[in-house]
Amino acid sequence: MFAITHVDVFDGHSIANNQAILIEDDTIVAVTPMNEASLPEVTFDGNGLTATAGFIDIQLNGCGGVLLNTDIRKNTLDIMNQTNLKNGTTQYLPTFITSGNDSMRQVIDMVGDIEDKTAEGILGLHLEGPFISKEKKGAHDPIHIRHLDEMTAYYLADHADKIKVITLAPENTAQSVIDILTHAGITISLGHTNATYKELEEKQGITMATHLYNAMSPLGSREPGVVGYIFDKKPHAGIIVDGIHSDYASVRIAHQIMGEKLFMVTDAVTPAGTDMTEYDMAGIKGYVTNGKCHYKDGTIAGSAITMIEGVQNLIHHVGVSREEALRMASLYPAKALKIDDQYGVIAEGYKANITLLTKSNEIHSVYQMGVKRV
Repeated sequence: MFAITHVDVFDGHSIANNQAILIEDDTIVAVTPMNEASLPEVTFDGNGLTATAGFIDIQLNGCGGVLLNTDIRKNTLDIMNQTNLKNGTTQYLPTFITSGNDSMRQVIDMVGDIEDKTAEGILGLHLEGPFISKEKKGAHDPIHIRHLDEMTAYYLADHADKIKVITLAPENTAQSVIDILTHAGITISLGHTNATYKELEEKQGITMATHLYNAMSPLGSREPGVVGYIFDKKPHAGIIVDGIHSDYASVRIAHQIMGEKLFMVTDAVTPAGTDMTEYDMAGIKGYVTNGKCHYKDGTIAGSAITMIEGVQNLIHHVGVSREEALRMASLYPAKALKIDDQYGVIAEGYKANITLLTKSNEIHSVYQMGVKRV
């Protein structure tokens, strides 16, 4: 057992000053005022710092100079985790974008071979494609875009212990196929979709939306589109807060409508956490210009943002409170994944994933599953 002492604790609701967080193995066993604490022998002084639940990134393609699609190895995930930790992220979904069958099976097998995924921050894969709309493909390679048939759905369902989220275009996916996945416990997220409002309304079991506004039919006066459906029905929705994928005013509007259903993602690729200006985006050359990740023709190809930068953008540019920005990075993604009984909050019985911030919201130190990593 050890304790983080003299720390201000944001428990997901409010900030309590001068607290002690007691941790045993990978679990928080108590959060108590310093003047009431019975401290263990080992302590870490958090004076002047704010403790928040570690950030959870539901959509992370790569960072730290690596991309999962171009290098399907455990070492790639190790580098992603190390980069995450430097930026306050303790849990994530390694995200694998549209690819051929062999590569998709390879990444599923690779994740399955990891002995203790949770100790390294891996909550499961996010398969973003290949079952998407060619009209809204974004940076995805159209050669590999295809319909999801029942045989493939049963294969994915059989590997539900490795797959947490699948992003697909509902208009191209039969209800029976969606049912196979949801019955296996996989979260279905609508994304890269050109669906009409009516087409979405006819589908059941879709509880999430991938990068709101981007790669989806927009809100119109006579056709509400995917954006209108999300605003109306309010599934959990991720949004990229880099000022490039969505104007900060658009993020603010979405937050006013969606509230706790809106969470932040990075959708980061290779350059995030580095100073790279060129990168390989799954076989296509990408560039970074003024923070924008793009192909030569200008198509946006992922982001170069980290979660802590997103938190700072939410506070300084979108105008949400510090507490709400932290919820959008931790509690709300945990709710979207239905793991908010163990993650996303600093409280007794929760997993000890803790990010310590300075008053200016810089990363000071990070604990992942009870281990000090940064």
